[in-house]
Amino acid sequence: MKITNLSKKIGQKQILENIDFDLAPNEIVGLVGRNGSGKTTLFRTIAGHYLQDTGSITIDNKPLQQEPALKAQIFYIDEADNFLKAYSLKKINEFYRAAYPTFDQDRFLALTNEHQLPLHLSYRRMSKGMQGLFQMILAISSNASYLLLDEPFDGLDVIVRKKVIRLLLEYVADGQRTAIIASHNLQELEGIIDRALLIKGQTIVKDYRLETMRETAKKFQMVFKTKKVPQIVKDHSKLIAYQGRVVVVVFEQYTPELAAKISAEQPILFEELPLSLEDLFEANLNKEELYR
Repeated sequence: MKITNLSKKIGQKQILENIDFDLAPNEIVGLVGRNGSGKTTLFRTIAGHYLQDTGSITIDNKPLQQEPALKAQIFYIDEADNFLKAYSLKKINEFYRAAYPTFDQDRFLALTNEHQLPLHLSYRRMSKGMQGLFQMILAISSNASYLLLDEPFDGLDVIVRKKVIRLLLEYVADGQRTAIIASHNLQELEGIIDRALLIKGQTIVKDYRLETMRETAKKFQMVFKTKKVPQIVKDHSKLIAYQGRVVVVVFEQYTPELAAKISAEQPILFEELPLSLEDLFEANLNKEELYR
C-alpha cells in the first residue's frame, strides 16, 4: 500500500496534509501522535469512510477509489461509529463473511471457541476486554492484507492484552500481512512494532525504523560549567528535560565526529541513558523555546 500526498479537510479545518508513506508486507507499524493529531481521520480515509481531498491510496499500484474490490484487503473497525454493536457475535460474523470474500470461517469458529466467546452473546453486553479480543479475531479471520487497529489495547487487562498481541504477531508472521497500530501506549508498541510514524501538524514528520534508530539515536544527560547549553548540542539534539544545569537530550544522528565536538566543550557530566520510543515522541513534540 502506498499513500501519496494525502490531504483531508473536515468542515473548514485541515486535519491531514501531504501525508506520504508506504506499507510493506510482514511489518507492524506504529502510528503515534498527540490527541487530535489526525490518526483516526487517517484510518477512516484509508478505509474509505472519508474521501480524501487530494492525493492517492494505492494497493499494488491500483487506486483504491477506482477499484472497490481492493477494500476487502483492508480491515478497520471504527469503534466510535460501530453500527454492529447492537448485534450478536453470530450476526456480526455474517456481516463480515459477506464483506470479505476470503473470510476464514473455520479459523473464526476455532478462535471464538478457544477464547470462550459464545456466538449468541450480544457485542454491547461484553466487557471492553472481550470486545477487543473479538475484534482481533475478526481482523485475523478476515484474511485482509492490511489491518488498521485504532487503540486495540485500550482498556484491556494484562491477560487479554497478551492474547490480543499473540494473535496479532501470529497473523503478521505469515509474511503477507501488515498491521498499522495507533496507540497511546508507546512502551507496549515498542515491543512489537518495526516502524513508528509520527504525525504532527497534520502530516507525517518522522518515519522511524526501530532497528536503525537504535543504532544511530542516543539519549544523554549532561551538565556543563554554565547554564548555557553549547550551540553544538542545540543544533544537533532535541530536548527531553532541562532543569537547572541538567539537560537531557536525544541525538537522532549521533556520530563520532559529533561526540568529539561535544567532548571539546568539557561537560562536567555526560552520561548515556536508555532510549525509548516514548523519548523520541516527547523530543519531537517538546517546545524548542524551552531550550533557549
